[in-house]
Amino acid sequence: MISNMEFPRLLDLFELAEPDRDRFLGRTQPLPEKRLFGGLLLAQAVAAAGRTVAADRPVHSMHALFVRAADPTDLVEYTVERIRDGGATSSRRVTARQGGAEVFTALVSFQRPRPDGLQHQEPCPPAEPPENLLPLHERLADAEVPIPDWWAKPRPIELRHVDAPPYPAPVEPSGESRHLVWMRTAEGLPDDPLLHACALAYASDMTLLEPVFLLHGVDRHAKGVQLASLDHVIWFHRPLRADEWLLYDQNCPVANSGRVLGRGNVFNRAGEHVATVAQEGLLRMKR
Repeated sequence: MISNMEFPRLLDLFELAEPDRDRFLGRTQPLPEKRLFGGLLLAQAVAAAGRTVAADRPVHSMHALFVRAADPTDLVEYTVERIRDGGATSSRRVTARQGGAEVFTALVSFQRPRPDGLQHQEPCPPAEPPENLLPLHERLADAEVPIPDWWAKPRPIELRHVDAPPYPAPVEPSGESRHLVWMRTAEGLPDDPLLHACALAYASDMTLLEPVFLLHGVDRHAKGVQLASLDHVIWFHRPLRADEWLLYDQNCPVANSGRVLGRGNVFNRAGEHVATVAQEGLLRMKR
C-alpha cells in the first residue's frame, strides 16, 4: 500500500528543461508500482515535440511505442528529431531514454488548421452528467475491500465513472465491453492548446483498458494480474480544453494471446468528437 502520495501539478510535469537544442528533460512522479505511468511519457513527448514546431500548427496525431518499463524515480531525457516541415504539416520523432537506454518512442504530427474538407461524426453517447456523479477518489475513499490507496486519493486528473469501475473487488462479469468515464484536469490550465493536448494524452492512458476487467469480471488488482501498455495512438480532431469535462467512451473489442485492444472516443460537453484513442496492452493472468 502506498500512502501519503503527493502528485506534482500537471503544469510542472509538462514544463520540460531544455539543456540543448531539441533535447529535453522531464521530471517524474511517485507511483505504487516500480514503473513510470505511461500517460506521463505520452504527455511529455507531445510537449517536447510541440516545443520544436510553430505555434500555428497544433498536434493532430501521435503514434507511440512503449519499449521498456521506465523508472519513476529518474528523470527522462527526450530527444526530438525534426523529420519534416512542409507547407502545412510538421513531423517529429521523439525518443525517450533513461540511463542511456531507450524506454519509449513516438511519431508526432502537427498540421495548420484547414477550412476545407468534408465533416461528419458519430453522435456522442448519452451519459449521466458529471455533476451527478462522485469523483473516483470520493467513491473509493470508504471502500471496505483492499485496493491500492492511491486510487482513493485526489489526482491530477479527476475521474467520474458513469459505469461502475472495475474496483473495488470482487466484480461480476458485465457482459458489456463499453465503459463511459468523465475526465478533466483537477485544476485550470492556461489557454495554450499544446498544454491541453498534453493533458489529454496523460489522461488517455488511465482507464482505456478497464472495460476488459468489467467484461470478464476480473479484479484489476488481484494477485497475478499483470497489465502494461504496449503501444498507444491518439488522433486529435478538434481543439479541446482538458480542464473542462470530456466524456471518454471506451471499449475493448478483442483480447487474445496475452494482449488486449482498447479503443476510445473523446467528446466535449457540446457533443463534439475531439479525439480518438487506441491502445494495445499486455494482460497476463498468472496462476
